[in-house]
Amino acid sequence: MIELAERKRALVLQAELHRATLRAELAGVRERLNWLQSAREKVGAASPWLAVGAGVVGILAARRWRTMVRWIPTALAALRWIKKLRAD
Repeated sequence: MIELAERKRALVLQAELHRATLRAELAGVRERLNWLQSAREKVGAASPWLAVGAGVVGILAARRWRTMVRWIPTALAALRWIKKLRAD
């Protein structure tokens, strides 16, 4: 019976150690990812500029559509990235 109590105590201590490790790792991850919040705020503040920029790109594309066609995949990827940042 004493062995069982000691085993239980060891498991409880081990679980608490794991919880503390997870808390420390979570704090480290949050610290490393703080820059994402500031980037998200900047993108949100720049949304009027993005609308104006889209209009300018549209005008330029109408004038030089053949050279602009090469930029469409890049623009779409950037748009998806911006939407993903705003969704979080």
